[in-house]
Amino acid sequence: MNRLLLLLITALATAPLATFAAAPSQAPQASEKKVPARQGKLVFVSTTGLEDLGTLSSSLRHAKAAKESGYLSDVVWLTYGRAIVVLDPTVKAVPESIRKEAQDAKDAGVRLVACGNALGKFDIDPKKLQPQVEVVDNGVAELSRLVAEGYQVIRY
Repeated sequence: MNRLLLLLITALATAPLATFAAAPSQAPQASEKKVPARQGKLVFVSTTGLEDLGTLSSSLRHAKAAKESGYLSDVVWLTYGRAIVVLDPTVKAVPESIRKEAQDAKDAGVRLVACGNALGKFDIDPKKLQPQVEVVDNGVAELSRLVAEGYQVIRY
């Protein structure tokens, strides 16, 4: 009788543990990746200029990383104010590494958008921008439009 009771207790104690051990075909595989939702939208707003090249560089690298994450449907890097000079190939104070980051972000699918008012203020020819970018009349108006469309803002 004690043996039967011992077997019964052992069976009752180990049965719940068996439910945690799923068959290998049912367990998620480590190599499988979930497909991202691609629903979010981000706009990286860069207003800092040559006084903080690290922040300017970070804004471009972070925009690229966000786009490459696969979770977002759209990523925009919007520049107005002093940051506009990063796109002007005639400004010698902009390191080549930052110019490369701008090109890399664009190549990754980040939409680079420049404020037309800022281009005018700094006397920059929009046709000579490198890399080629989308130019809007007013950067703040464009930011307002993007926010109204559901974009989340990250400011640099």
